Order: sequence, then C-alpha cells, then structure tokens
Amino acid sequence: MRIAIVGAGLAGLACAHELERLGHECEVFEKRDRVGKMFNTVETMLESLSTEPSKDVFETLRQELHLPLNPANHITRLVLHSQSRDTLIRGHVGYTTTRGPEARSLEQQLLRHCRSPVRFDQNPDVEELATAYDWVVVATGSPRWPKHFGLWQRDIAWYIRGANVIGDFNPGELHFYFNTRYAGTGYAMIAPFDERMASVGLGVPDSSEEAVEAYWTRFRQEQGHLWERIEDEFKLECYEIGRVKQRVVGNVIFVGNAGGFIEPLGITGQQSALQSGVLAARKIALGDEAFDRFAARWDHFYSDMMRLRLYVNAWTDREMDRLVGLTGHGVGSVLIRSPLNLLDLVGTAMAHLPVTQDPSAEVGPS
Repeated sequence: MRIAIVGAGLAGLACAHELERLGHECEVFEKRDRVGKMFNTVETMLESLSTEPSKDVFETLRQELHLPLNPANHITRLVLHSQSRDTLIRGHVGYTTTRGPEARSLEQQLLRHCRSPVRFDQNPDVEELATAYDWVVVATGSPRWPKHFGLWQRDIAWYIRGANVIGDFNPGELHFYFNTRYAGTGYAMIAPFDERMASVGLGVPDSSEEAVEAYWTRFRQEQGHLWERIEDEFKLECYEIGRVKQRVVGNVIFVGNAGGFIEPLGITGQQSALQSGVLAARKIALGDEAFDRFAARWDHFYSDMMRLRLYVNAWTDREMDRLVGLTGHGVGSVLIRSPLNLLDLVGTAMAHLPVTQDPSAEVGPS
C-alpha cells in the first residue's frame, strides 16, 4: 500500500509514526526546508483544557497514541492577570511544549522517531497524489486543500505576535493576560523555555496587522520590565481556523488544522492535531472507525467552543476581571483537579444561549 502524507507538522509526523508502528511505509512531503514552525515558540497543554482531562496529557500521548513525546516544562503555577485582578493557581496545571526548529520541539522529537523519508521543498498537488497513491493524508496546517475541495467553512482567524526574551524566569510558571489593551478579546502569554529565556506572545482574534502591532507595542511598554532584552521577534498573520464538512474524500483524509481539529478559542490544538494524525493512520492500516468517532465528538466540542468564542468577542475588561476574580476564590484550583473538561462544560452551557455577536466582527485596540 502506497501512502503519501502532505505536511511534516504534528499531525503529519504523528500519522507517519503510527503507520510505521503498524507496519506500513509512507512518504512525507513538506513545502519548507525543515519540519516545524518557522520560529521557536512555547505553547501549552493545560490539563483542564484537554480532551481527556481525567488523564495526564503526556501519559495519554505515550500510552494510547504511542507517541514518545516529552514536554518542555511541568507547570505548577498558573498566574492569570486582567486589568484589575491577578490570580495564582497552584497544582498540576499542565505542561508547556516547544515548537519550531529547536531540538526539544515536538516536531523534532517526532522526526527523530520516524523512519519515513521526508521530502523537503515539496508542495505537491493533492489530486495528482491521489491518483498515484492508495491513500493521501493532508496535514498541511492550512485550509488550502479543504478550500480547494469545497469543504472549508472559515470561522475565525488568529493573529500571533511576540518575541523570545532573555530574563530570569520560573520554568514551572505560566502567565496569561486577559486585557483588552493588550490583545482585544484574545490573550497575552509569558511562557518560559527555561530559567533564562521565555516566549512572550499575543493571540488576537479577527483583527488586523496594524491593530496587532499597536497591541504589541503597548504590551511591551507596560510589561517589558519583566525581561531584560528581546532575543528575536515573530509574527503570524491570519492563522485561519474553521470547520471541514467532510474529512474523508475518496482516498484523501484531512487531519490537523486542515481537518478542522483546532478549537477556535486559540488556546489548545496540539493534542487534537496529534490525535487526528494517529487515528487517521489506524483508519488506513486497520480500517478502524475511531477516527470517524473522534471527528464526530470533535465537531460537537468545536461548535460549543465557537459559541463560547462569540460571547467572549463581546466581553469588556469588566467581564475579564470577573473571570479572573472567580478563579481566585478557589474555583481555579478545583477546576484543574476536576475530571471534567472545563471548556466542554462551559461550551455546553453556552449552547443553550442565543448568539449575539458576529464572528467576523473586527476588534481593534482602544
């Protein structure tokens, strides 16, 4: 059986790893000259936002998905900041991961465990591949091919702006800022690589490059005392997130962001990308229906999260102060120990309320 994978990101490499484990060879095509994101960043895997919050995220990856991955840091202190409030949550909050070209990144870890050839600087036509291979897995991280097949529904686009900075940091401490002055109804984050370097970034939903630059300038001016200097800067404009009407078209399977497996709140997506790649491999190799079941559950979860995103889009700093204040009354510590999915609970509750905000409404700095 001939199998092609388009994209050497998390979903594509996870799919290749699982296919190999099940005794199948594949070829991976990557349009860039290396795997991973264009720049080194730190991302989060928080326990309460996991698809299976009763289980340790990395134990799930290793035991159930057979992915030999390690986190960057174990987070035991989560600090939430709004305009007028600060809250500290202690305990097993979750993990940070590194992404990009550095050796510790999830992509580089996966690449070291994959035997399949990765053909760099290749951007093949998926329809042409589908005539030459028994299966084609689209794991491009972008909606280009779902759009081509008429399957994509855009919901939101995130603008990412940030830098890697030098300073003194606690690798086990993660800071989130919910402040409309810094990121509209998105968030800012300070997440350490180690004791001397951290990734500082903004995630701003449905905005513009000019507005995001204004947010970034303000955040640096007001919070720049937390680090000594900026090592390098990065930005990612218009990272589009949406839904895919059909994930299997003939012998083509869409996974990762190309399959709509990233939630619209912009907080979590690594675990779902990895899971979609592994389950797609099992569907190909074993005829397993777990991919289809996972996709159906994900669609329900995604719809709830999109409804929640629409409500958050209308928030002011008053609502963000209330959210941070609520977690400060012991609720946050209870939630991170809960076996229930926090986002799923909130999203389900939101599903019973009417939608009042246009998801395409632009937010700009005040």
